[in-house]
Amino acid sequence: MSTITVRSGGRESEIICSPGVTLLDVLRSEEFDLAAPCGGLGRCGKCAVTLAAPDGTRERVLACRTPAEAAAGRVVLVPDAAAGGVIELSGTAGAAGALSGLAAAVDLGTTTLAVRIIDRATGETLAAAGDWSAQAPYGADVISRIKAASKPGGLERLRGLAAGQAAGLISAACADAGVDPAALEAILCVGNTTMEHLFAGISPEGIGRAPFTPTTYFTDGGSAALPGLPGAETRLAPCVSGYIGGDTVAAAYAAGLDEAPGTRLLLDIGTNGEIVLAHGGRLLACSVACGPAFEGAEIDIGMRSAPGAISAVHFSAGEFWYAVIGGGWPQGICGTGIIDLLAALIESGAVDGTGRLLEPDELPESLRENVSVNRKGNVSFAVAPGLRIRAGEIRKLQLAKAAIRAGVEILLRRAGISAGDIGEACLAGGFGTRIDISSAVKVGLIPPELAEKTRGIGNAALDGAQKALCVPDGFERLLEIRERCEYIELSTSAEFSEAFVDAMPFYEEDDD
Repeated sequence: MSTITVRSGGRESEIICSPGVTLLDVLRSEEFDLAAPCGGLGRCGKCAVTLAAPDGTRERVLACRTPAEAAAGRVVLVPDAAAGGVIELSGTAGAAGALSGLAAAVDLGTTTLAVRIIDRATGETLAAAGDWSAQAPYGADVISRIKAASKPGGLERLRGLAAGQAAGLISAACADAGVDPAALEAILCVGNTTMEHLFAGISPEGIGRAPFTPTTYFTDGGSAALPGLPGAETRLAPCVSGYIGGDTVAAAYAAGLDEAPGTRLLLDIGTNGEIVLAHGGRLLACSVACGPAFEGAEIDIGMRSAPGAISAVHFSAGEFWYAVIGGGWPQGICGTGIIDLLAALIESGAVDGTGRLLEPDELPESLRENVSVNRKGNVSFAVAPGLRIRAGEIRKLQLAKAAIRAGVEILLRRAGISAGDIGEACLAGGFGTRIDISSAVKVGLIPPELAEKTRGIGNAALDGAQKALCVPDGFERLLEIRERCEYIELSTSAEFSEAFVDAMPFYEEDDD
């Protein structure tokens, strides 16, 4: 046994460690906010911490690859720059109250968790709260979470983190609203199918392997309880498939896809991309694996949308310009900045239509100093002083955008229409709401026909949960949407593979 000291922000802990565990294991167990997007496999480099010795020397190490006993006699400094940032709490869909009492809507996101306290009589949001997911040290995507849940004690651990964090945020929001948490009568939780399983303490292992079948679809609302809130009926929104969860069903409800006339498209882009197309009374749905590249997890300089993150980039007068959240020196780049950067690289000609980052001798003289080639022949681009994006990372972004675009194309084909037939496209979630539409079109994420028809709708999943809590038949409405959704499985589809290849090239100026 050994004892280590861990310090993060204003928190310092003395922790007794068992032999054979890593620093990441220890930090997970003590619930330090340290992201590990790859799930502790040593691939992402995001779990870096500093070991500070009494003599003043410091060593930067990966927590997932460092034995805990190696920190004995030194202080483990955990960065707290990840704290804060932008959590999407707002939305656009109003909820007409038809009930009485108080309720809470909870969005169980893979990356963030958000709650609202609601007056069911008026549909008004009394208070809201959110935070980065307490499960972040177990991976950035659902596959990493599924693997973590399959380990001894993993499911109970992840369930406890989700439930404890939800209960804490509800209590905080209730305090802001000046209401007693014990007065809550109902809690409705929405999330992807894996997150709902973890929240309910149900194994999600079946979702992680073919045929990707969940243990339950929560058509009965499931069975879950939150610590300190025993008086509120807690339900989980119904899911369509292993990769179309209750959050997508709720978002479709909030956006009115089940009742509004015309042809409309809903896109929720995160570590997975959920897509729903409403046309001719049908609801066609599919999910594509984007990976966490758009959220910065697979980009070395990627970070949360927190102070110090580059949030916007554009190319003008032959130069690259960027904006930093909170001002000051940039520390990394968040999702919205990543999409802008990709668009600017294409516009400048630094990245060609195939997605290749050109080498210095292929570029105009004004851009050559931004690009370098290391001894291994790897090309990278200087986004800002000390911040470079590599050619391989640009390729990951290209793969992610191609997956989304191919998913849209498949739904259009199944409906027998083209992108021009869509009357409105809605982008849900924090990333989708804040991205620059023109940049999304330039990189090929959104069809050019939708450039003037696309709008962000905020946290539509939370909107849908709120709406369902404020009407007598709200849960039944979610069930109806779930039943109407025609789910299209893409993982084994040759048609999707073809569409994916077609979606790989970037748009160039001549193609607009």
